[in-house]
Amino acid sequence: MSDADYLSAEDVFNRNVDALLERRGLEHRDLLDLLEQADYTADTPATVLLNDAVAIAAVLGVSPLQLLIPSDRDPVDVTPSLAAEVRLLGLWMRGLRPLLDDHFEEFFRGVPLEDLDADLVAENWVWSERLRTTALVYLLNDAVESEDLERVRVLGELAGRQLDQPTLEQADGRVDRFVGSGELRSARERATRYRRQAVARRRPGTNSGSNGP
Repeated sequence: MSDADYLSAEDVFNRNVDALLERRGLEHRDLLDLLEQADYTADTPATVLLNDAVAIAAVLGVSPLQLLIPSDRDPVDVTPSLAAEVRLLGLWMRGLRPLLDDHFEEFFRGVPLEDLDADLVAENWVWSERLRTTALVYLLNDAVESEDLERVRVLGELAGRQLDQPTLEQADGRVDRFVGSGELRSARERATRYRRQAVARRRPGTNSGSNGP
């Protein structure tokens, strides 16, 4: 694929907004009306700032991520010299992996605490599963009603994989595991020892230079 075939993030965003408006029978001026009704005024949808992108996604009832990811899997130019495949771009925007392999160390050190909480991560997984199931129901029914045979085929295959529980186990085997649970256990034990030593040092009558019990 030549450089001319790649899309910028702004190209993708504007194309997705245009497609969403067309599906709903809306014009750009209608989008401006929706933004004003939400007490947000943008100069023009064609010149999108970060605040505009969030506001446009909100009034159109979609996620900002849905407007930034190409629907036809075209690679996106993150910068003029850095193009990203759609799958990688989506993982990066979801905060699941770095865009560049040599950024792994900095990426993992910058993960927010919410993404480290097993309960919240489990809840996110459940939302993801609900998203897939619900979206497939709507999209499959829409494809059948519009008699779109090719879309019915593609969505039918996706639905089959969604209903196939071993798919998750197979995916787990494909994704690199950067550290194992044993390393996490060792890190936690080291942290536990440090906390005990720190508490011991702070106890009244304990020598501040001692490592404690």
